[in-house]
Amino acid sequence: MVTKLYTLKRTGVLDFVLVRVSAVIQALYFSVITFYWLIHEPLNYVQISNFFDILLIKVFTLVVAISISYHSLQGIHHIVTDYLTPARVGKFAKPLRNVVVFYSFTQAIGIIICTILLIY
Repeated sequence: MVTKLYTLKRTGVLDFVLVRVSAVIQALYFSVITFYWLIHEPLNYVQISNFFDILLIKVFTLVVAISISYHSLQGIHHIVTDYLTPARVGKFAKPLRNVVVFYSFTQAIGIIICTILLIY
């Protein structure tokens, strides 16, 4: 059993905790956006623009983009390792896994880059 979560080694426990933390961050962001939307009914462009001009919301948006990227990469990694096995796919399992993980990684990096560009 793994007992040292604080060592930041690649353990299953650390991955489990980080995925749960990223899910909580995403739920909190969704709640903040929904609360703002419900309070300022009906919304117009100026209100939304002013809301996303707040520095705290900009930072929160970047944190959520990183959170979504990490969460999706972990999900794709679990799907790939569980279902793209040599027993299921054959000899192309390893190259196919590498392609899927690389594609997912480039999408995650793209999400973060686009968010940074939109914030500034």
